[in-house]
Amino acid sequence: MELFGTRRVEFETGEPSITFAQADIEAPLPRADPALAAILDDHARLSVAAARPVLGWLDRFHSVLESAVTGGPPGLDQVAARLAMSPRTLQRRLRDEGTSWREELESLRRRRVDRLLRETTLSVDSIAARVGFTDSRALRRAIHRWYGHGPAAIRASGPS
Repeated sequence: MELFGTRRVEFETGEPSITFAQADIEAPLPRADPALAAILDDHARLSVAAARPVLGWLDRFHSVLESAVTGGPPGLDQVAARLAMSPRTLQRRLRDEGTSWREELESLRRRRVDRLLRETTLSVDSIAARVGFTDSRALRRAIHRWYGHGPAAIRASGPS
């Protein structure tokens, strides 16, 4: 209480937190060193500029799935092996993330179909083959399920 200058200290609350009044946030620190503040500010700016995002597990999975698709429709066993885990463990990890193998594969196919329709002049048959659909009818049904209209409307909307 003495350290924070208030008698309003609550223990055993739901989440640990400290709340400051706006005036406290804007008040200068009594023994602040402006030279050190400038050094720390420069260091923080450089650190943020040089930082690379840390990929989470699901990001790593997406990367492996994307690269596996280049050789045709990826299999669960193949992707699990690339991630050094069993297929069952991969399914459990996906479930823990609130998704499934089928949902992730569908999402990947959707993104690829969308990109190919918008950015290329490939025929629907060619796109179906590239993305792993059995034929163009299966692709057209999927596009209707995803967007509520056919591939021509997506192509007409142009690059995203």
